[in-house]
Amino acid sequence: MGQTVTKEPPTEFLPPVQTREELQERFKWRLSRFYMSEAQSEWFQTIFNIFCTESDSEKFWTEIDLKNFMISTFPPALASCVAEATPIVHRCLLRLGSFPYHNDPHHTLSLDVLRTAMIILLGLDGRKLLDRDNDEASLVYPDRLSKEQRILLFQSMAEQKGPPGSSRGPEDDYHLQKALDLITYGNFKRNDRFPTAVTGGPEYPPIEHFPSSNSTLTSGSIPAEDFRPLLRLMLLTQLYVAGIDPDNFTSYLSEIETATDCLLAAFLNGGESSTAVSFAAFDNTLSKSVQQNAFLGLPRVLGPLHSVKPFPSATPPSSVTEAQKLLKELFTPTVKTPTPPKGLIMSLPLLSQLSMSLPQDFPIEAAKTLYSSPKVDMQSVKSCLSVTRTAMILLVSGNAGQKAAIFGAYFPKDSSPASPDKPSVIVQLSPVHRTFHGAKELEASKGTEFEDSSHLTLALSEMTLVLGGDSATGSFIAQFSDGTSHEFAADAVEVLSFEGSLVHVDTFE
Repeated sequence: MGQTVTKEPPTEFLPPVQTREELQERFKWRLSRFYMSEAQSEWFQTIFNIFCTESDSEKFWTEIDLKNFMISTFPPALASCVAEATPIVHRCLLRLGSFPYHNDPHHTLSLDVLRTAMIILLGLDGRKLLDRDNDEASLVYPDRLSKEQRILLFQSMAEQKGPPGSSRGPEDDYHLQKALDLITYGNFKRNDRFPTAVTGGPEYPPIEHFPSSNSTLTSGSIPAEDFRPLLRLMLLTQLYVAGIDPDNFTSYLSEIETATDCLLAAFLNGGESSTAVSFAAFDNTLSKSVQQNAFLGLPRVLGPLHSVKPFPSATPPSSVTEAQKLLKELFTPTVKTPTPPKGLIMSLPLLSQLSMSLPQDFPIEAAKTLYSSPKVDMQSVKSCLSVTRTAMILLVSGNAGQKAAIFGAYFPKDSSPASPDKPSVIVQLSPVHRTFHGAKELEASKGTEFEDSSHLTLALSEMTLVLGGDSATGSFIAQFSDGTSHEFAADAVEVLSFEGSLVHVDTFE
C-alpha cells in the first residue's frame, strides 16, 4: 500500500547524528521521504491540521482529535464503537511514532510522530523495516507477522511495567540498529565523472553511543478493557478490503459483541490474568491461533490519512464537522460486495471473525448456501463437499449441557475432503477463537475419512473433528493434540461455497 518515492542522494553529506533526539528526527525524515509522495504528504498535513489541537508551541493530536478523525468515515451507529477504541490506538500511534524509542515515547502526537507511526503500522514500507534475513514465511500464510513485528506491535499497545534490565546486547538494540541502518542508507555522493563510483559519508558513532532501544522489553501487558474495543473495531473493518464496509454491520451489533468476546478469550485463554493480555499470550495467539489477519482492518481506520484524492474545492473544510462530512463522501467504498446470506449459523460478524484465520486471498464474494439444516444428513453433507470445487466452509454448532460451541472447516478452491491434498484449516469460533492447522505431511493414520456412511472425520495435525449422526440426531467430537476431547450434540450444520475471486478495494491507496 502506498507509493514509494526514490530520492537522489544529497549533494552534501548529512552530518552524523549525536543524540537520541537527532537520531529520531533523522529517522522520521528518512521514513517519510522514502514512503510518502509529495502529494500524499500534502494531503496528510491538510487532514492533520483540520483535526489537530494547537498549543503555543506546536500542533498535535489528542485522543479527542484522533477520535474525531477516526469516526469521520464510519456510520453514526458505529461512532461509539470507534470512540471506545481511541485510547489504545492513540497509545499505539504515539509509541510507534517514537521508534526506535517506542518504549520511552514522545508525550504528544505531533505531525511527524503520527506520520512515522502510520507508515510503520500500515506497513507502507512493505514490512521491510524489521526484516531479518533468516525469516521463514508460512506456506499457508505467506504474509503473517514475523516475531519482530509481533514484539513491536505488542510494545506499542502495552502498558510497560518497571524499568528495563541493566544488561545490554545486540537483541536489546535491534530497533536502534534498524533506525541507524535507515538513516545511514543513501548518505553518499556519486562521482560526476564516474557515476557508478560512490563515496560514503562520514562514519556514525557506534551503536553504544546512543541509549538502548530496549527492543526485548515485553514485561508489560495490554489491559483487556482497552484491547477489547480494538478487537471489535477490527471485526467491523476486517472485510472492507473485499467490499464489505462497516456500514453493513450496523444491524448486527449484538452479534459483533459476541464475536468480540470470543476473540478476546483467545488472547486471555491460558494467560496469567483475566484482565490483561501478556506478551506470551499475545505472541502465541497471533502466531498460531488468529494470525496476522486480526489487524487487517487498520487501513480502513487510518487509510484516509494516506491518500492523493483532491479536495472538491480549493479551500479545505473550515471545521471538524465539515471535514467529517467531506471524508464520508470522499471515502465511500469503490466496490460493494453483497453480504453473505444469513443462515442457521453463518452471519456477517461470524464471517468476519472466521476470515481472521483464513488466508488473505479467501474469496468471500458470491457466497452460496449448499446445505443448511438443524439435522445432520451425512449423505447430503458429504455430497456437497465431494462434488463442489469452489472454496468451501463447513460450519457445525452444538452444545454440551450449558456449553455451546461453533466450529468451522475451510477447504480451498479445487480441493475437497475426499482428496485432502491441499492444506485446510479448522477454526473454533465459540466460545473461544482458536485455529488449527495441518502439518506438511499427515500421518498415514490421519486424514479425511469418507468411507463411514454415518461419520465425517476431518483430521489435521493439531486436531480432529468428527461429525456423525443420522437424519434425526447428530453430534460432533473435537479431539485436540494435547489429548483432550469434547463431544457436542449438534443443533445445526451448514456448507457454504464461495465462487468469487478476491475483490480488492483500493479506496485508501
